[in-house]
Amino acid sequence: MLSPVLRSPLSRLFLLFFLGLGGAVTAAPTPTPTPSPGRIDASFVPAPGTNDAVNVVIPQPDGKIIVAGRFTQANTVGRNRIARFNFDGSLDTSFNPGSGADAEITAAVLQPDGRIVVAGRFTNFNGVMHNRVCRLNADGSVDPNFGLGAGINNSVFALALQSDGRILVGGQFTQVDLTLRFNLARLNTNGSVDLTFDPGTGPNGDVNAIVIQPNGAIIIGGTFIGYDGFNRGGIARVMASGALDFSFDSGVGTGGNVFALALQHDGQIVLGGRFVQYAGINRTFIARVSSSGSLDSGFNPVPDDWVQSLAVEPDDRILVGGFFTMINGVGRSRIARLNTNGFVDTTFDPGLGCLGSLTNDGPQVRSIALQQFGRVLAGGVFTSYDNSLRNDIVRIFEGSASFQNLSARAHVFTGEQILIAGFIVDGSENKTVLIRGLGPSLAGHGILNFLVDPTLSLFDHTGTLIKANDNWQTAANSNQIPVGLRPTDPRESAILTTLQPGAYTAFLQGKGATTGIGLAEIYDVDPSVNAQATNLSGRGFVGTGNDVLIGGIIIGGPTGSMQRVLIRALGPSLGSAGVASPLANPMLSLRDGNGNVIANNDNWQDSQQADIAATGKAPPNTKESAILVLLAPGNYTAIVAGKNGTTGVGLIEFYSLR
Repeated sequence: MLSPVLRSPLSRLFLLFFLGLGGAVTAAPTPTPTPSPGRIDASFVPAPGTNDAVNVVIPQPDGKIIVAGRFTQANTVGRNRIARFNFDGSLDTSFNPGSGADAEITAAVLQPDGRIVVAGRFTNFNGVMHNRVCRLNADGSVDPNFGLGAGINNSVFALALQSDGRILVGGQFTQVDLTLRFNLARLNTNGSVDLTFDPGTGPNGDVNAIVIQPNGAIIIGGTFIGYDGFNRGGIARVMASGALDFSFDSGVGTGGNVFALALQHDGQIVLGGRFVQYAGINRTFIARVSSSGSLDSGFNPVPDDWVQSLAVEPDDRILVGGFFTMINGVGRSRIARLNTNGFVDTTFDPGLGCLGSLTNDGPQVRSIALQQFGRVLAGGVFTSYDNSLRNDIVRIFEGSASFQNLSARAHVFTGEQILIAGFIVDGSENKTVLIRGLGPSLAGHGILNFLVDPTLSLFDHTGTLIKANDNWQTAANSNQIPVGLRPTDPRESAILTTLQPGAYTAFLQGKGATTGIGLAEIYDVDPSVNAQATNLSGRGFVGTGNDVLIGGIIIGGPTGSMQRVLIRALGPSLGSAGVASPLANPMLSLRDGNGNVIANNDNWQDSQQADIAATGKAPPNTKESAILVLLAPGNYTAIVAGKNGTTGVGLIEFYSLR
């Protein structure tokens, strides 16, 4: 386990670093105020939405939103059961499913290549027979290479995409392409039945929800009370072969009627539905169980009606949707957020929530999904959200924490030992950032061997030079740099520029091959747009004393919000990237804004190994370091040093995780 420690000999060094984060102590720009969590996002305005139920909402990486359900119109344009909205809520007319599905779509998954697998009650898609499942290309056309022959002989209610591209299918069926499969099956990447997945007699009732744990184990929820002849009520865990996993024993469980599942980062499983007990203990419509299937006795929220959808935020708070109008006596109309202890999160306030219906169904939220940059999508049956017109789909603010400032400090030499700061602009819009290269101003904070005349060069992912600067006042747009963020010394560098989403690299070096300690910073000066600078990497020489490599972040967000961050310190693996003198054994220390140590790590497998591996971003070498942590809004710094005073080129990275 990572244990917190109070002060260390490096505390002064840390404080000097943060004092250098902006010329003045007020380093971070004042962000545009983010609306309160739960409030409607007025930048997403469908006109007016769909004309019937939305069962699925899926955010794409480019900011567009796939919706699927029972509707036949989206923004008054004919779209049978599936459509795609742009980030602003307008209909994406480049996505054209033709005549679409001839009956309801109840499940969909987005593949990494942009294709979409859809399933439900339909037997025809765009005039061609597709029994209950088919795959669409990114433009909405049917993918003819995804074939299932006779298809599925009854309704599909759930889909889940494995990391290897195979697709789990759950529902109310007995055959998949004429092969016996009772309510649960797996398809190969080409749509054929995966015969290596054999659930036997499988679940003896509907499968309504499927989630996949980081280790590949499969959790299913539904109306069943048994699996392959063994008692399993409403929830079960299945191995990759399709056989029941006996290490997860729900016993009688909920007795069925599970509609939604969600995984928390600590391995616990949240289930929602129409049940009133779990293993004989009162639980009303929602429960949480451990990785062994035992009930979490300390988690007991009480909605006054069914739960139909769940989503877990990076800090493990839980978004809940359904028919309810109250949870634990607190008014929450069809959508709410729970703290990790099960209490209603009163900072997330949906106001009047979801009301109205265009059909005979009662108002309800059927699907919840997290979108980039602190947004939440909700789909279902409703005509308004907090008194604003929204037919069956709405986007609201989550109020999550996010990176606002990314920095790296090192002793800048020449050649491969200059300071290189990398960052990714992620989102659907262009982002204006300020990049600063500091040196002389560090003298005011006790750094004597500062970089006398720092220069900056900014490159895109192809290595093409975008901009360069020596002295910041010589930049053509220097008067546009926010006053509080202008370097205090005219020899220091700054680049203010607007960037498209993508990967970028900034080189900080000394003019005329001079050397010294330098600081590279990336500021988000336009936090109101739907893009963020994320995933800082700082590469430089790691020496001893003041010459260690330091990375810093400022996290912004409302009180109570948390950001899940992975911090890595690499060295040995840089050798394969052509670095001649990599740091042989990096050590990593994470500190808060007061210089207190939050966590230390030498070799990443020493602690948090399973959790770090589950992120898919484990360091390549066992001697490299990593820390996975939830951070509240504030200032943080990570120090990379060589074990036993060794030196070499190292890399510090910060990943913002969802």
